[in-house]
Amino acid sequence: MTEIELYALALLTADETGNAFGVTGVLDKYGNIFGFVILVFGLIFLYFSFKLKKMGGFYLESQNHDPIIKETGYLPGEAKVGERRTSEILGKTFSEMQLIFELDGETYEKWTPDLGSEGSVKIEYNPENPSEFYISDKLQEDDEAPSHDEDGKEVEELKEPPNKAFIAMLVFSIVLLALGAGFLYDFYLL
Repeated sequence: MTEIELYALALLTADETGNAFGVTGVLDKYGNIFGFVILVFGLIFLYFSFKLKKMGGFYLESQNHDPIIKETGYLPGEAKVGERRTSEILGKTFSEMQLIFELDGETYEKWTPDLGSEGSVKIEYNPENPSEFYISDKLQEDDEAPSHDEDGKEVEELKEPPNKAFIAMLVFSIVLLALGAGFLYDFYLL
């Protein structure tokens, strides 16, 4: 017999219990603890996978939500749109518009990126320093997204993507449960 065959025969006859732990010597004393640990991690991952299913996935956290409005002490006002100018910086063209705001006979102006507004825009200004103001125009709630794009094709609603994180965690937890159960079966029953 060759040396490899003798080694294989020695491995097969080395332990009376016949389990893999006694044959290989790996985890001979602590195989049951290793099996329980893997089983517990499998149960934890299974629990979190169903929590993830209920939550809907991780992509919810990255979606834009309505802004939280904090009280800044700024007051509402109205500014007129004045001149427009364009600047070219490093080969890119930037358009700006001038906002002119009048309060108590004083005139304040600010250049801001051109939003395409005409006439006047709603602003909010700092009553202590009226030169600090910003545009506060918001879209009306009755404005809806267009149902057709500029080419005349109908715009489809975005569908919720499949929850791949739930599926991955579920498969991983099943693998861990199977490994843990396999270790315990091999340690105690074989």
